[in-house]
Amino acid sequence: MALIKHVKHGIAFLLLIIIQQVPLMIVSGLTLLPTAQQTTHLILVFGWLFLITTIGITALMWYYYQKIKSTRYDQPFTKQTWWTMLIGFIAMVAVNNGTIPFMHATGNANVDALTSVFQTIGIFMLPYALFLGPIMEELLFRGFLMNWFFPGTPIISIGLSAILFGLMHGATDPIYFISKALLGLILAIVYYRTHNIKSNIALHMLNNITAGFTIF
Repeated sequence: MALIKHVKHGIAFLLLIIIQQVPLMIVSGLTLLPTAQQTTHLILVFGWLFLITTIGITALMWYYYQKIKSTRYDQPFTKQTWWTMLIGFIAMVAVNNGTIPFMHATGNANVDALTSVFQTIGIFMLPYALFLGPIMEELLFRGFLMNWFFPGTPIISIGLSAILFGLMHGATDPIYFISKALLGLILAIVYYRTHNIKSNIALHMLNNITAGFTIF
């Protein structure tokens, strides 16, 4: 029974990864068109479709997270929560400042794809970069992953969350991978220490705001 449960969780997690990528897949169809064919009307249609789809997927993920989260990760904010978030934010700033100067300016598939999308649909990308993207990623890599896989062995679940977070953001640039894995590690530790996904979402949003729109 335990094996079947793990298999179900594995399949569900893979499906969630695919679903999370759907909005970017939609816009990729527009980015593949020559610039001359990207009319204002077409950009508006794809932009609104991207935004509405992202909001819908985010709401769906939040709904199911509420159903699967364990009591361990359903705790209210306390003074300790805020201190943990502050330490986490300082650590994230240190990671960004220590790794960004060594990253490749181009050639990272994740960064290049997001840059292309941002240049194509412009302002429609802002809610995704600053709010919706962080919510989806925290639900996926902390919320679902750490509740489903090795919940009784935090060292493994935290490490797995960090590695997968780094890999999903691209491994073509080793420094970029290390940066994202470290950020994933910080966020996983914060989730484990605060027992509240909202603390992670707030930190992730703050990271995207302070780090800029080209690397997150």
